[in-house]
Amino acid sequence: MKKEAWLTTVLGLGKLPVAPGTFGSLVPVVLYQALGYLSFSVAVYVMAFLVLAGSWVCIQYAPAMITATGKKDPQQVVADEVAGQALAILAIALLSPANICNSAVFGFVLFRLFDILKPWPCKRLEKLPAGLGILADDLAAGLWVALVWAGGRCLGQFDTSPGTVGPEGLSVLFTLFLGIVQGLMEFLPVSSEGHLVLFEHFIPGIDAEAPQMLLFDLCLHLGTVASIFVVFRKDIVRFFRSLVSALRSRQNPMDLYRQKAPVRLLVLAFIASAVTALIYALFKDFLESGRGLFALGFWWVVSAGFLYWADFRKGRIGLKRFKPASAGLIGLAQALAILPSVSRSGSTISTAILLGIKPRWAVEFSFLISIPAILGGTLLKMATNFDSLRNGQLPVIPILAGMATAFIAGVIALKLLIRIARKRQFKGFAFYCLLLAIITFISLLP
Repeated sequence: MKKEAWLTTVLGLGKLPVAPGTFGSLVPVVLYQALGYLSFSVAVYVMAFLVLAGSWVCIQYAPAMITATGKKDPQQVVADEVAGQALAILAIALLSPANICNSAVFGFVLFRLFDILKPWPCKRLEKLPAGLGILADDLAAGLWVALVWAGGRCLGQFDTSPGTVGPEGLSVLFTLFLGIVQGLMEFLPVSSEGHLVLFEHFIPGIDAEAPQMLLFDLCLHLGTVASIFVVFRKDIVRFFRSLVSALRSRQNPMDLYRQKAPVRLLVLAFIASAVTALIYALFKDFLESGRGLFALGFWWVVSAGFLYWADFRKGRIGLKRFKPASAGLIGLAQALAILPSVSRSGSTISTAILLGIKPRWAVEFSFLISIPAILGGTLLKMATNFDSLRNGQLPVIPILAGMATAFIAGVIALKLLIRIARKRQFKGFAFYCLLLAIITFISLLP
């Protein structure tokens, strides 16, 4: 069994506690980029070898892992991700050769997207017996990558020159980078928005305070909202089923609020969202003016203080003692998170914990109120910048690439945050925010 585990987990990558499939996919990407700069032909041959080797391992040894774990598709098996990712890169290299770095990054982002969404016929192929089912859906995802890449290249949509900047200063490679930053940082209490603005300030040709960049940042937030629906899909379905069941009981509104947890949670979320909307409407100009470097540094210092303080507070209040006033204060904290260097998740979760709410409910409530806040903000910005979108001033392909990357990275980061927040391990993030503030202030020195 040791040999089967050693091969199927790809030297132990499959045993990682978070997103083992993603790390398995990184193996071909890293090898392709490392070897491609030395010899393109060698990199192609290595990708072909990984496709064959990963496929052979899955067919030969995955059945033993299925028997040992009792699961049809054990999370520990990542040889299928290696084979599928290598097939995607191999197809890109053979069908439509391009810059090594760009094609590898695109191949990784698109493959992870299709591996998660599983378009036709991936779901059907999963039903094949034993190791074939584990392998076939990833190979199909790899073929989907090849199809999209080839189609985009034929239409002239994928600019593969590493230094080329597209309309409004947004190159595809740059948006992929910002998408990764957004997705990873959105659910960690260090402000993804602040990181985006900080990077935009130091990238030539990018105006971080332009309305187009505000809209682009919000588009990336849509990708992370999608990751919430994916990670919490079962909880969301369970919540709405319980809500419908509670409403059908025909109790009076006050009894529903007191006795039914879904109704109480919905009311509290509405209060928090209403406060967020009200604060934004009253102080919109002030909140959106904080994209300068000094404002970034100042609010990072404030965030560090709240995060450090939250580590010393033990939450004991459950949902039944969760008061509307507390929901209003959390909504206020969420409104302040419109400032770039104030983390939405960090401000809402730390505020809830400081109010004495149990970490479990602090986390779940934070995610619940994030959906209307992010979607509402995005729709508002889209309406405000409708002419820019209609006139094609914002490049569609780079924005979609950034959103897809933010979605994939968001799924990974979300699982990490759940563990961190429930254990109230915020001190490290407080010091990180303080470090960012120091770097920002130093950059302002003449």
